[in-house]
Amino acid sequence: MPGNRVKDKPYGAYSVYAVLKTGICVTCPRCGRMGLVTSKDGQNRFQCTNCGYVETKEQSGFQYRVQNLCESCGRYYNVPIWDQRQQTFPMLPVQCPYCGFVMPGRVEKIQQSAWYTWVGDVKRGQDPAFGFDLWFLTDFDGKLVWALNREHLAYLIDYLSADLREKPPDYPGLRTAADGLPTFMKTAKNRNRIVKRLKKLQEK
Repeated sequence: MPGNRVKDKPYGAYSVYAVLKTGICVTCPRCGRMGLVTSKDGQNRFQCTNCGYVETKEQSGFQYRVQNLCESCGRYYNVPIWDQRQQTFPMLPVQCPYCGFVMPGRVEKIQQSAWYTWVGDVKRGQDPAFGFDLWFLTDFDGKLVWALNREHLAYLIDYLSADLREKPPDYPGLRTAADGLPTFMKTAKNRNRIVKRLKKLQEK
């Protein structure tokens, strides 16, 4: 609809940390239907809404990451280290999640609470707690497009479909949820096609 507008959300509205409180929608490894990953009292919990399969995991005290200022695009990024074998290296070459430029960075040990922070912590279309594939997952020109839950999916559709995008009224000069989206999703020539893929996910 021409002239439709949307007010953006604060930057952390769809962080992994925030969505874990209500549940990240993932694909059950047993039956292939939807399940929820939640976190409470230092424990991550998965439960399938179809077959009832349950899996729990204590949150470890530390995780590892490489953080850098990209020499190519100039953007600051954090890349979690998933492979435990790589955690023993002091330096690792990693790919910038924004432009793909590969450069070495120092491996850092961080508190678990800091690791579950931003949407950018999701890698390979999997939740960071169990590594299960996200339920709302598709691709666009070889790049993964996903949402953490139905609310996040609806936000992406509303934001990318809007003709006018406004800052939250209480956050006029601060970063917003859209600032965490990759550039290819916000590029005008891509938005309509991405929205079609996202709307298809709503049918699941």
